[in-house]
Amino acid sequence: MIVYTLKDGPVSEIDKTIVNITDAPSGYMPQLLDLKGNLENGVSNEVWMIESYLSSTVATKKFDNSKWMAQFIDDKQLNFGSSFIKPPNFTYFPKGGYSQNFVNINNDPALYVIGGFTFLKDINLRVLTSCVFKYEFNSKKWIDLSEESKSILPPIAIHRAVHVDNALYIFNGVIANTSDTNYPQTSAKLLTNKINTINKTYKYDLLTRKWTAISIKTNLDPAVYEEGNMFGASYDYYDGSIISYGSVFSNNEIDNGPRLGTLDLTSYEWRWDQIKTESGLDNTLNINFHQTLVLQDQLVLFLGYSTQKSNYGPYVINLKDLMLKSNLDYSGKSNDSYDTPVYIKVIIGLGAAIGCILLIVVIIFYIRYRKRKTSAINNKQEIKALWAVPEDEKQKYITEGGIVNVNQVDSNQTDDIFTLENSDNNDPEIRKSFMPDESNTLTLVRQKLQLTDLSSSNSNTKSST
Repeated sequence: MIVYTLKDGPVSEIDKTIVNITDAPSGYMPQLLDLKGNLENGVSNEVWMIESYLSSTVATKKFDNSKWMAQFIDDKQLNFGSSFIKPPNFTYFPKGGYSQNFVNINNDPALYVIGGFTFLKDINLRVLTSCVFKYEFNSKKWIDLSEESKSILPPIAIHRAVHVDNALYIFNGVIANTSDTNYPQTSAKLLTNKINTINKTYKYDLLTRKWTAISIKTNLDPAVYEEGNMFGASYDYYDGSIISYGSVFSNNEIDNGPRLGTLDLTSYEWRWDQIKTESGLDNTLNINFHQTLVLQDQLVLFLGYSTQKSNYGPYVINLKDLMLKSNLDYSGKSNDSYDTPVYIKVIIGLGAAIGCILLIVVIIFYIRYRKRKTSAINNKQEIKALWAVPEDEKQKYITEGGIVNVNQVDSNQTDDIFTLENSDNNDPEIRKSFMPDESNTLTLVRQKLQLTDLSSSNSNTKSST
């Protein structure tokens, strides 16, 4: 048994306590009674469980009433006893695989037990049943309502019953594999059972005590999904509809992903939605035979068989934005500090800062690129590195090879000189020590002078160097 301590904040920080149940027979799997904390009419607000066993052990175990009821005390141990609800004395009362629902209509609280497996001692055989039993808390009596379900509700087990207003809706589970719609109340042919598909539900009116088989439009491609097998899915009441989370069996493996189904209780049609993660990716949480809790506008999932490394959960689906969340809003009070984990905020902040820096760098390079391009367009001369001799008495540069015609140079023109030397090394004596006398200054000249024979300059320049 696992106990979850729910609270606001990241689901990863929700405490889970594993409680080992000792002094119990093999296969003992008690069901939690959801009494909704009702203290009226003698109903307890304590945590109670009712006896139940794995279906595989129902066929081999002999039962007594010593483990019929168990009270969970101090979140750590079970106190067995039968004083709260007396054990029933019916031949077909189930020992496992049944559904149980607590309802309170007109101040008449009651517990309904439907279907399940039982073991018949006289024939030494496990059977599937469609029997219905009701426990009245006011009179403290059990009532057999099985006659009302006869021939309408098939023998069924491992199903889900959802309480909506004054009715119970039966979904999922395994049913007797028979073409006879006049269902018997028990079925011993367990190896030939079939899955109760989502194209049908069985409704029990709690006021009139009448059963009705209702066909449902699946809105799924029958060539791919057939009648709609969602064995192991969860079913809950939310916002006037019944919601289901699980995977629909498909003939195509790529279509076996999880989805959220919403059943309209007026038109009896399924609508399907794909759940997204907080990062915007498709949700891949395949989980079956799990427990659920509808809290605020959230579907909280616990335990079950899952594709995740830990199948304990909990997992939180926001039913408004159809998103798998990393935080639980337990109190119903939105708290911005829980919206996003701190480490995610840090990552987002760093990413934004780096993005801004990169954007600034790109803008600077782009501006420089535009300036260079504009300059190249305005000055259609190539920039060439020239070996130049020292200046003459008129402060004009003369090159060998006839590249520059000094006779056409305007004495008022100022040339741009870009030296390639170290600016700290201007002593002419030092320069002469490592360069020839006739060319003791290496410069890069951006030409603003009138050029003459460029074609002949290439060979002459090479010869001079």
